[in-house]
Formats: sequence, structure tokens, C-alpha cells
Amino acid sequence: MKTQNHDQNQGEGDRRSSRRYNRDVQRFVADGKVEGAAEEAKQYVERHPSQAARDEAKARKGPGASATVDELIAKGRTIVDRIKPVVERVTQRVRRSFKKSK
Repeated sequence: MKTQNHDQNQGEGDRRSSRRYNRDVQRFVADGKVEGAAEEAKQYVERHPSQAARDEAKARKGPGASATVDELIAKGRTIVDRIKPVVERVTQRVRRSFKKSK
């Protein structure tokens, strides 16, 4: 018997997102927006060649490329900063439960 998977992600393939992407690409092409986008990209590369080269290299790495730990720390809070509020909430709940049980 086949089990129903209620996972919104739909697995690795994610057919819903794929259909939406394909539909949007078809509309983009049908609306004649390709030439305008190509011209805009060409102008950007001509105005900012070094930035365009960096952007292209980053895009070639794909989504699997991740930031280093140092980059993540520079962008935001450390892991301790992120965990601290959770630990404080749990500590307060435990203290309240001990006070109730006395």
C-alpha cells in the first residue's frame, strides 16, 4: 500500500516549484522580455566588469557554496548569542516548575 507523503517540500525534486519556474520562464519568453534582459546584462558587464566577473564566479559555484565560519560570524550573531535566549527560557521554565512542586 502506498503511503501519502504530506511533506510540503515534496522531496528532492519539488515538482511544484519546478512547474512554477517553468511557467514563469515561458511567460518571460512569451512576453518578449529576453532581449531587454540581455541588453541590461550586457550594459552591467560593460560598466562593472570586475564585479560581473566575481558574480559569475559565485554563480558558477552554485548554491552548494557556503560561507566560512568567519564570514557567518561577521554577518551576524555567534552561536552562543543565538542559543542564549533559548537557554534562558528553558532555565526560567525549570525554575518555575521547581517552585510549583514545593
